[in-house]
Amino acid sequence: MPTRRHYLLTRSAENDLRKARAWSLHRWGKTLTRKYFSDLHQAAEYIAEHHQNLKSREDLTGDTGLSIHPVREHYLIYLPVAANRIIIVAVMRQSRDIPQLLARSALMIRREVTDILDRIDQGGIVPP
Repeated sequence: MPTRRHYLLTRSAENDLRKARAWSLHRWGKTLTRKYFSDLHQAAEYIAEHHQNLKSREDLTGDTGLSIHPVREHYLIYLPVAANRIIIVAVMRQSRDIPQLLARSALMIRREVTDILDRIDQGGIVPP
């Protein structure tokens, strides 16, 4: 039986991961890509279970209410929604202009998070 994840992905975050996987497969091959994405998954689980104790990075997220955590060459950008649950709203390379990208994506992030929270409230998504 597969284990339940303690994180959810917005459509945008899923798209970010698809693009990163395609780039990684082309550049590094299956073995390294598999390891990299395993690291991202393990980090997301860690964040979900420990987000209350992680350093805040308002220098990157501003007043968005989002949090951010570095994982290898990427940032996982997330919103805590419960004691052991997060919604990952974006996966961005650390070399990008994170504040500008978040400002540009604010409306889409808000819509996608609202959609996920509504589905949780309606029972369409069952928390772990």
